Formats: sequence, structure tokens, C-alpha cells
Amino acid sequence: MTSTLAGPSSGDDIAHTAVTDPDPAPRETANVTTLDLLALGAVLAVALLAWASLALAHVGWHSLPAAVGVTAVAVVVIGLVFAQQRMSVRGDRAGVVTALGCAAVAAALTFPGFSYGVADKDPGGYVSHAVEIAHSGDYAFTDPLLHDKVPVQLTSPGARFPSVWVRDMDTGRVVPQFYHLWPSLLATAYDADGFDGMRFAVPLMGVLSVLCIVALLRRTGTALAGPTAGLVAAAAGGLLLATNMLQVWQSRYPTTEVFAQALYLAALLGIVVALQTRWREAAGLAGLLVGIGWLNRADGLLLVLLSVGVGAALLATRRWDARATWFAAGLAIVVPHAGLQAYDLAHNYSIANDIPSLGKVVAVAVGCLAVAAVVRLVGSRPITWATSALERSRPQLVVGLLVCAGAAALLALGFLRPRLLGVDYFDYNGQSIRSYDEQTMRRLAWFITLPGFALMGLGLAAVGLRRWRASVWAVVLPTLLLFPLYAYSARNSTRLLWWTRRYVPTVLPGIVILIALALAVAWVLRVRGRAILRVPAALAVAALAAVFLSQSLPLRQHDEWKGSFQISAELADLAGDTHGVFLWEPQGEQGCCAGPTALFATPVWLVHDGLGALLPVDHNARNARLAAYAAHFPGRPVFVVGDDPELPDGIDPATVEPVMTRHVELPMWDESDTHRPDAAHQVGVDIAVWRVRGT
Repeated sequence: MTSTLAGPSSGDDIAHTAVTDPDPAPRETANVTTLDLLALGAVLAVALLAWASLALAHVGWHSLPAAVGVTAVAVVVIGLVFAQQRMSVRGDRAGVVTALGCAAVAAALTFPGFSYGVADKDPGGYVSHAVEIAHSGDYAFTDPLLHDKVPVQLTSPGARFPSVWVRDMDTGRVVPQFYHLWPSLLATAYDADGFDGMRFAVPLMGVLSVLCIVALLRRTGTALAGPTAGLVAAAAGGLLLATNMLQVWQSRYPTTEVFAQALYLAALLGIVVALQTRWREAAGLAGLLVGIGWLNRADGLLLVLLSVGVGAALLATRRWDARATWFAAGLAIVVPHAGLQAYDLAHNYSIANDIPSLGKVVAVAVGCLAVAAVVRLVGSRPITWATSALERSRPQLVVGLLVCAGAAALLALGFLRPRLLGVDYFDYNGQSIRSYDEQTMRRLAWFITLPGFALMGLGLAAVGLRRWRASVWAVVLPTLLLFPLYAYSARNSTRLLWWTRRYVPTVLPGIVILIALALAVAWVLRVRGRAILRVPAALAVAALAAVFLSQSLPLRQHDEWKGSFQISAELADLAGDTHGVFLWEPQGEQGCCAGPTALFATPVWLVHDGLGALLPVDHNARNARLAAYAAHFPGRPVFVVGDDPELPDGIDPATVEPVMTRHVELPMWDESDTHRPDAAHQVGVDIAVWRVRGT
């Protein structure tokens, strides 16, 4: 029995990449598609808008007209650069229709995003910070209490409230937690259409990710097994990513992950286009997007360092060409701003996330380049021998087998880790708790399924055991490197779905890409001229999509913390036409997690300008603190907020009068450490507010 597999002449196999590109004249005409331009152009426009928003916020000039204006200038500059390129654009009706269909599925499952107006987790911090940026135009602000040396009870050392971190206690300078790209982009969305603008901005990132993965798989699948395989891979990958529960959740949840995913996939697409068409400007866009990814998330540094490593390998093996130069130039444009944020403007957050120091990062980069230079000078003969060997099919097969075996061993270790290594604990906010790191694969399998992981392994085999293509390996290699790194340790709470966000930017799309490539190869595989695996491949896509949809459709009817925006507004409106001062009962006295302080203290302050502070932990100091705040802010009403109709301990009832007593029910998706959450519940929140007499 013999089998054949349709394979294109894609022009980017390993043998072709062995030739350096001296930028011949006349330059080659890049052959790109309308799908390439649609996906890359859409993500690039949003990325430039986000970067412009951040740059303006960092200098205190953020506004909607300024952000749009700077973005327009950047687009014009890039357009002028591209105008110098001899580029042939061919239509790809099937690819565009597939991309738009998958994007429509993603949009139907995710628009609009959650009404996340509380501060219990990171999303609320991003939303509150975004509105503060929109109001002030600055990424940071001055706390009048700290600035005027009024006594303040801190939530924790260096934090007024969770995520409201104090940069300078003497001046009262506050720099909210996290990197600032995402809240700056949300601030621009808020300027455009208020809370609805922010709610729609989040799922838009998920739609952009789906567009990019379809375009990426269209090219990657074609390079691997022909045009038909490319279309099958694009359709399967786009559908599976759009319907996966992790993707649907993160595309409605206002955190950085899905935007990071869109930037990552667009950067991969730019690299693949550059490899397959020799369009060097596409590599420049890829470098630019990798740099913006570092502005977005602290772990974006990993992709920057991976780029440095690949660049060093290209130098050492004499494969550096104009495309690598353009990638490096695109990355270099953004790196100074990213470094400034990571090591100055948001340095405290970098330290909290164990980001290597600037000196270490520079040392690693310089070390890689130095090693590459030495190898290039003194190791040219063995390097030439090794690269020449890898251009032949037999060594490729051997190395491919080793890669597949290694990946299979790591997957097996991941699933067997609880039995092999035992129970694992880690330190979480000073508490030693069960980390569940040893159960990473089992927990991910709830969302990917075991057959999905099996198909992922087959996809890697399809890549590693055939004639190698540089563009295919460029897509697969980051997954092989980053998946084990992220799976080794969760580095965050074990609660689901919160725990899974770590895998969304790179690991989830990497898994989907390998599954899609496996299905595409199965579709075109012929045994004695017959495509015997098409029915199994179609059934596999249908089964996975059905499982993913069964998990995701309940989210379609859910709106996390719906009604929270209105409650914050009602509390702030108690002050009438002025801005009130709110003293909140410390969270520890309210119980865990769902008290009004944890939920609304930050948004009432940052979103509605109702200055907030905690009541002193020392009950005996509370009356004096109320009097001090009333004296310091004449003409502004001062309020006490608790979670019980009974006045908080230590406050003289004669000095206050009740103004609000509310009980509200807010929807929240279930959280669990032991199973996949599949339903929502109502969180009851009691709010009681008193006004200090005479204010």
C-alpha cells in the first residue's frame, strides 16, 4: 500500500532559506493576498491606535482626537514605506469568505463584552484605570490625601486600594498596577462611546485573532500540504478558536490576554508572509507587533528574547538577510518605549512579576549576539555541515522524530505529573496553597479535550516528519518553546476560569494551529489515489466544535457583574453636583471578596471622582479621621460605606445620618479548583451608606 500527500512548491523550504538575501535589484514582487492585507491591516491599525494612546497617556496628553491623529500619521508613514515595495495583490475569495465566516461566529459568541464595573480582579482595575486616563489624559495621577499629608489607611504596603499602587508616598503620585497599553486603548474606546465603547473593544480583539489565525493557517497549511489543505486548515482553525470556551471567555473579559493573542498571531502572519514572499516590510511589521506586545504584557518580553535568540542563530549560520534587518528595525522602534515602561514607569509591576532586571536582559541580548559572532567566525565549518545536513530529507526526518518524541514525552509527563511528582504547593499572597501545577494538562484537557491533544500531536508529526518548510516551523516553534514554560507553573491563583488566562495569548492558538494542520493533512492524504481520511477529519472538526460550543454557548447569555456600572454611579451621585469623599469599611471586616469595598471603592474613585479611603483599622481613631476629612474638604460631602445596616464600630451615631441601604444581586460565573465551571450564580451585595453631618 502506498500513500501520497499533495505538497506545493511553496518556495520557503529549509533549502531555500540557506541562501542569504542580498536584496537583489530589481527587487522581487511580493505576492500577497487580500486575506493577508485584511488580517494584518486590521491588527496593525488597532495596535498603532493602542500605542498612540499609550504614548499620549505617558506624556499626559491623551485624548480621542490626539490618539486618532497620531495613528493616522503613523498609518500614512507606513503607507509611504510600503509604496516603495513592488507588491502584487491577488484575490483570495475563498480565504476571505472563510475568515469572515469564522469572524462572524466569534462575534456572535462574544459581542458585547462583560459589563465589568467592579474591582475584585484585574479586569476591574483595567477598566477603572482606563476611565481615569480618559478623564485626566495621564496614565498616573496625584492622590490629594497623600499629597496634603492627610492620614490614610492603606489596603496593603504601597497600595491605596488593590491595583491602585502608590509610586511616591511623599508626593502622592499614584501609578495603577499593570502595564498601561491596554487601559490606554480602553480609554480611547471610552472616549469614543463611553462604557459601551469599552465593552465592544474587548470582543473586537477576539475577532481580530480569528481573522489572523485563518490567514496564518491559509498560508501555513498551503506550505505544508497544498492549497486545499490550506483552506481546510484555515476553516478548521478559525472555527475551533472562535468556539473554544477559553477564547470566548477572554474575548468578553476586559484583560490583556486576547489583545496579546491578536498581536502574537499577527506577528506570526507577518513572519510567514515575509518568508514565503520575501516581502521584507512584512517582517518589519512583525517586529513592530512583537514590540507592542511587550508594551501590553510583562511576559511579552519572552517573545522579544525569543526574537533575539532567533536573530543570533541567523547571524551565526549566515542566514541574516534584509527581512531579518527589517524585523529588527521594527522591533527596535518600540523597544525603547517598552523598556521605559517596564523599568521605570511601571517598574513596581515588573518587580512584582519577577521580570529580569534591565541589566540582565541587556546582558542576555549582548551575550547571544557575541556567541553568534564567535560561532560565525570560528565555527563556520561545523555550522555549514550541520545546516547542509538539515537541508536533506533523512536528517530532517531524524530530527523531526526526536522533536515529536520529546513533545510526546512532555505531554505524557504533564498528564502523569501528579503520580510522578506528587502534590505541589506554592506561595500565593503569603499563603501556602495547593498550586495544581501538577494537574495543568488535565485541567487544560477540560477545554481542549483528550482527542484535541491527540490531534495536536499528529499535527506536530505532520510538520516534523515531512519536508521542512521554514514558514511552517516559524509558526510551530514558539508553541514548542512556550507551552512547556507556561505549563510548568501557573504563577497565579488556581481558580477557573481565572487560571486559564495564562494560556490564551500563545498556547491556545498554538494548540489550535497544530490541530488544524493535522486535520488538513488528513483531508488531503491519499492512499492509492483515494482520500480515505476526509470523513474522519470532518467528523473530528464537527465533534470538537460541538464540544467547544456546548461549553461556550452558556457564556453567550452571561454578563459578568451586570449592573455594577450603575451601582458605582448611584454611590457617586449621593454627593449631588459635587464630588464626595467616601470612607470604606476595611474588607476584612466585611468578609471575603463580595463586600462593597472590594467591588466599588476603586471605581467610585477613579471612574466617578468620588475620592476614596479606608476607615482606620483602629476603631478608636475613626471619629477623629472623619472630622479630619470633613475639615480638609470643606464643601464636599463625606460618606461612610459599609455592608451592614449597623454603623461600623467606632463611629459616633450622632455624627452621621443614613442615606442609602441597598441589597443587590450581581451575576458572576462560578469559580472552582476541582472542575470546569459551567454556570453562573448571583452574588448578593449589601451596601449601607451614611453621610457625615455638616458636610
